[in-house]
Amino acid sequence: MRLSKLQAMDPIAFEKYVGTLFAKRGYRVQDTQASADEGIDLIVRQGRRMAVVQCKRYQGSVGQPVVRDLYGVMLHTRADEAYLVTTGTVTAAARRWAEGKPIHLVDQHRLVEWTRTGRLNYEKPNALKLPNRRRQFALGVVLLAIVAVALLAPERILAVRDSVAQTVAPLWARIEASIPPISTPIPPSPTPAVTATSAPAVIDADATDTPQPSQTPAAPVATPAESPASATATETPNAGRVPKPKPIAPVFTPISTPDFKIGTPAPASQ
Repeated sequence: MRLSKLQAMDPIAFEKYVGTLFAKRGYRVQDTQASADEGIDLIVRQGRRMAVVQCKRYQGSVGQPVVRDLYGVMLHTRADEAYLVTTGTVTAAARRWAEGKPIHLVDQHRLVEWTRTGRLNYEKPNALKLPNRRRQFALGVVLLAIVAVALLAPERILAVRDSVAQTVAPLWARIEASIPPISTPIPPSPTPAVTATSAPAVIDADATDTPQPSQTPAAPVATPAESPASATATETPNAGRVPKPKPIAPVFTPISTPDFKIGTPAPASQ
């Protein structure tokens, strides 16, 4: 049912309608109009639990005094809980005062939901508050106006788009100019590992045939006349002689030098 129809009801008809809503939930409903209601309109029971119900067909808001009086009636009648059902709204002060107490506040939004779905979510906070509803209404009006202008005068939308682009382009260029370029470091390319290998010795065939004089001067060889003991040593082959190492062939081409005989003095220079 719409909220306008609920607010247009007679107070007594509104109380009976709220009673039918509780009856659909399995409550036994007792009307208190014929007796002194002491500020309550309905008494509902479910099993051993009893609750008092106060109906307020308002178009404004219900404040803290009404909630406080309902709580006093609940304590006086020894009820387990209390319900405040109104076609208006409930102030924030009244909600803060009812926190922690067995009082269920059913405002206009929860009442409309109750009539449409049959569920009473009095403990769930209202997801769509008044400021949010106003904000969403204003946003819907703006979007509707944009759609209407786009359908009736599309050239205006294009002109607005071009003007916005012309306004934003210099600003964007200035922002890009103020940002320093980011240089990405180039990782060094891996160089192949070079293993040190010994170069093969180049042996000259001519050098091997002809022994070359060494860098160090050779020791003078004693003649038989000078050293008789050496003569006896030469007569006995391989007697206490150390094998002479072979000369190492140089890696370069030897330069021909004049032959010198060992033990012969060099000719005197003229």
